[in-house]
Amino acid sequence: MKKPELNSDLVRMRPLDTVDIPAVQRLAAAEEIARNTFVPHPYPPDGAEEFVQHAREGWRKDEAYVFAIMEKASEEFAGCMGIHPEPAHHRAVVGYWIGLPFWGRGLATAALRLIIQFGFETLQLNRIAAGHFPQNPASGRVMQKANMRYEGTLRGSLLHRDEYRDEIRYAILRAEFEASKAPAKKTKETAED
Repeated sequence: MKKPELNSDLVRMRPLDTVDIPAVQRLAAAEEIARNTFVPHPYPPDGAEEFVQHAREGWRKDEAYVFAIMEKASEEFAGCMGIHPEPAHHRAVVGYWIGLPFWGRGLATAALRLIIQFGFETLQLNRIAAGHFPQNPASGRVMQKANMRYEGTLRGSLLHRDEYRDEIRYAILRAEFEASKAPAKKTKETAED
């Protein structure tokens, strides 16, 4: 697949590349990132290089698509977001992290909206899901703002740092994505106003 660039007012997303290794190494090392993701902590000295090489291999094999999230205002690397398809079922799971200096700026929501669009329009998916730990409600708000719907809590479904954790799941279907893009229909009353 040709490697696309995705753009919004807040972020520019491009496939993760070797130029991102220093920023990944610096930002992913924060304990706050590891607390809510599967990023290892302490972050190994060669962790970013391995992660980027694995991401590049995913693109090469058309198995996973990991993007660098660049804050448009500063052109700084802010985090990563990946979409991992299951082609047999036309579905995918999204995972992401944003570096601490970029929290609270709306970058994750902007990136998730772009990756959902990429999933439906480019990968031709029918369903895109994501999840978060209950201790990270901000991630759930990101999913809600990207029009994903709450589907439930999977109790004790993830093993995170030797502890079973719940996962709160959200998803969006192609039909919901298409409906959100359609212009609002005028009602008779609205048309007469």
